[in-house]
Amino acid sequence: MSRPSWARGSRVLYVGGTIHSPASPFATAMLVDDGVVAWLGEDSAAHAYRDVAERIVHLDGALVTPGFVDAHVHATSTGLLLGGLDLTGSTSLREMLDAVATYVRSHPGEPVVGHGWDDSRWPERRPPTRAEIDRAAGSERAYLSRIDVHSAVVSSALLDTVPGVRERPGYDPDGPLTRAAHHDAREAMLSGVVPGARRAAQRATRRHAAELGVVAVHEMAGPSISSADDLADLIALAETEPGPLVAGYWGQTAADGGIDAARELGAVGVGGDLFVDGSLGSHTAWLAADYADAPGDRGQSYLDVQQIRSHLVAATDAGLQAGFHVIGDAACAAVADGLRQAAADVGPAALRLAGHRLEHAEMLDDEAAGTCVELGVTLSMQPVFDALWGGPDGMYAARLGTERAGSLNRFADLVAAGAVLAFGSDAPVTPVGPWAAVRAAMHHRTPASGVTARAAFSAHTRGGWRAAGQHGAGVLAPGAPAHVAIWAAGPTVVQTPDARVVGWSTDPRSGTPGLPELGPDLPLPRCLRTLVHGTAVHDTGDLADESLS
Repeated sequence: MSRPSWARGSRVLYVGGTIHSPASPFATAMLVDDGVVAWLGEDSAAHAYRDVAERIVHLDGALVTPGFVDAHVHATSTGLLLGGLDLTGSTSLREMLDAVATYVRSHPGEPVVGHGWDDSRWPERRPPTRAEIDRAAGSERAYLSRIDVHSAVVSSALLDTVPGVRERPGYDPDGPLTRAAHHDAREAMLSGVVPGARRAAQRATRRHAAELGVVAVHEMAGPSISSADDLADLIALAETEPGPLVAGYWGQTAADGGIDAARELGAVGVGGDLFVDGSLGSHTAWLAADYADAPGDRGQSYLDVQQIRSHLVAATDAGLQAGFHVIGDAACAAVADGLRQAAADVGPAALRLAGHRLEHAEMLDDEAAGTCVELGVTLSMQPVFDALWGGPDGMYAARLGTERAGSLNRFADLVAAGAVLAFGSDAPVTPVGPWAAVRAAMHHRTPASGVTARAAFSAHTRGGWRAAGQHGAGVLAPGAPAHVAIWAAGPTVVQTPDARVVGWSTDPRSGTPGLPELGPDLPLPRCLRTLVHGTAVHDTGDLADESLS
């Protein structure tokens, strides 16, 4: 993520706020010079920099923090959802079908691309049938992805345009499509998205992310989920138009030409959504024991240990990050085995230096987690998954049983073991919303699995930069890039997930920088301005700027 051409150098002094900085924990002022944090201190010392500043921004008590990094997004799909058929709010099968029918009536003659239905939260506890979709969509082509995007219900009109789909793995004559059949239907629908519409969707995603204080996103692309053109367009957009920076990942194995493709595209990694398995919601996550609600079913495996090992070795030798989408415990064990075998091939030090990563990693056991820590693997995780699907009555418990479900997304154990975490949304699976993710990581649905606000915030800021191989960003300190978010927020406090935890770090005299209180029922901070390399990419106009030129 190099500095783009639109990032303009200027010298701006920010005064009168609360600066979240471990380097200067009592700072209330900050000088940004040519996109870099040049100085931090108290307002009483800021007057010394007034003569060199071009502008002064009066913060009026606002909170200044490092900007967030969303470490797992799908920009085009997210943008299409922002302007398309959003089914995430459907509370029942009937409501979802009514939403489809209403959309068709208001968009006559247009194909229907929708996303977000979740049958695990419906009273009917089942997905729509094809006959029901046909009645709702009529003669229109309709593609309606489940919230996890690992399955979709489609109309017969769309199926008729996809040659051979009825013979493909994952085809269901009346229910959701999975695996290869799902990919073919998705590709047939999204191939009709013209470059102009794709560019508009990507712009919408970057604009929306910037409004939420996000300064960089990791785009998870690949031949099974998007296209080379889609990733190339997004990387080019980030180079030429202000907005969050983009780290691109290309999910294709080295054996299938992934390394050459990643280099050609300018991707930072050959992985990301390189699928070892699927998802729990669609019964395609690869499990070591049967699904509790589907006896005899253990999901799907898409890569075996030897394929994982070979890809890791090839990526390491090529100087690229490898990464894998992995959710189920059998999939996690296979990746851990592949990591250990790859370390025997190239040496543990080479593997650590490559900075490989896993996406989701929801069912890591102690052994697999230990392997990841030992070999320097970053765990890219999504706290809102637990908020949506955790707990004794959630989808995880329905799919796995209460005991197994309680071992998912073990943030506290992973942090205690020394794992590097990077948080994201997997948008459009869950909305871009970093403060909501920090809150979800604190208030985990499983007791003792939550982490402090500080740890969660670090995973969503500094952790995201580390996951992309950039270790100097994500903190406000002299010499660091000025990737900044400015917030309207309440008083800052030092928070832990357990009220019984008392320590020096919670005492104001310790100088531990605080964060806004993030209780379950409290409003989240509102972003007033977002800076990338010191350049504003979002501004509500609430802050007073004083020009000194």
